[in-house]
Amino acid sequence: MPQRLRGLAELLDAHVISRREFLRRTALITGSTAAGLHVLGRMAQAQGGPKLRVWLFKSYVTAGNDILARQVETWARERRVQLEVDWATFGDREQKFVAAIEAGNPPDLAEMNYQGPLRYRPALRDVTTLAREIAGARGGLLPYADRVMQLNGQYFGIARQAFGGGLHIRKDLVAEKGLKMPKVYDPDVIDVAKKCQDPSKDLWGFGQTLNRCDDGNGFMQNILWDYGGSAWDKDGKPALATTYLRQNTEALQFAVDTIQKHKVQPPGVMSWTDPSNNEAYMAGKLVCTNNGASLYYAMVAKKHALADKTQVLLTPGGPAGSFVFAGTYNWGIFKQTKHADLCEDLVRWVEDEKRFEEYMKASIGQAGAVYRSRAEHPYWKTDPNFEGMLQNVMRSVWPGYPGPITPAAIEVQAQYVLCDMAGRVVVGGLSPEAALKEAHKRIEDIHRIRSRG
Repeated sequence: MPQRLRGLAELLDAHVISRREFLRRTALITGSTAAGLHVLGRMAQAQGGPKLRVWLFKSYVTAGNDILARQVETWARERRVQLEVDWATFGDREQKFVAAIEAGNPPDLAEMNYQGPLRYRPALRDVTTLAREIAGARGGLLPYADRVMQLNGQYFGIARQAFGGGLHIRKDLVAEKGLKMPKVYDPDVIDVAKKCQDPSKDLWGFGQTLNRCDDGNGFMQNILWDYGGSAWDKDGKPALATTYLRQNTEALQFAVDTIQKHKVQPPGVMSWTDPSNNEAYMAGKLVCTNNGASLYYAMVAKKHALADKTQVLLTPGGPAGSFVFAGTYNWGIFKQTKHADLCEDLVRWVEDEKRFEEYMKASIGQAGAVYRSRAEHPYWKTDPNFEGMLQNVMRSVWPGYPGPITPAAIEVQAQYVLCDMAGRVVVGGLSPEAALKEAHKRIEDIHRIRSRG
């Protein structure tokens, strides 16, 4: 059966189009209804519907995961599609994508993080038409989200959400000491951390790993910007140990000092993974920590005693201002799929505003806005802690800032170059200057390779 007729047959079998519409479209393609009637005859003898492989992301917001799974399954039942769902986590997400693409066996549709559209672009379908359709009906994409979904006007991902978050801080401890909420890392966060912590009771002022995980990645990227530095210059060229050497050295030194000089971080922090600071905070061992809204979600959902004692603030800044990258989770449709129309139909289904609203309300702050209309939803005024989460998303910049976002900038994040740089100082014993030069060389190598396309 020709590919175009197969696609129409799948839409018919999934109840996306009617029998009459199927015959009409078939006639336009073949010049008669005979081919369409032949296909209908074969379909009547066939068993079951089309099969679709979908990868979803399993976040720490379990209620959101459950709702998305139910919505996808409902769509499959209504469309009579056989669904094969697999889940990826923070720990194995990128490895799964790389392995599947290299093996020539990616899923039909996948929920990707911000790295997906540019990192996996050669394996992805151009979804410009659908991305613009969905964005246009929702007031348009917010600028930060638009940048990571496309390259030169071609979209390779359909934006879904950004993980909102901020500095989670024990407002009860801050009030007891008569302190003000911090706005910058140095001296504000350091001062609050030192005055509120009590190591003898295993209470530490600041919990922020610098190692290779999403939390460490985000912090190291943000702190460079906060000090006026970056891994990239305005033209998108490597700048870690050249253009911004002084600023980056100061930023890296501060990050290291939180552990080695100020001693406001818990022992073993460099062995933490993404859930570690959540666990330490909820165990009453941290005064403050940067985290996505999943930490606040966990406390509210479990009616944890610290939920009412926690305030979520804008992520602190530095001498050059306060910067943050929120990221954008999105839907990617892979080139190898034989069911592109069904994939698009599923994306439209789950991104329906009533369905997304159900997901958003259950996520307790994590389903950050990527579209203008969603940023204006009354939901964001239902909890004082949502304001910081939303504003963090709204003021987000992009990997590569102050230059353009590029495949090379995404790859530096994917390879945890900045986290490794910090680890080389804290664990490896290098000087900040030596670690910066070492990381700069890695970035130059990535830039040379990924700049080819």
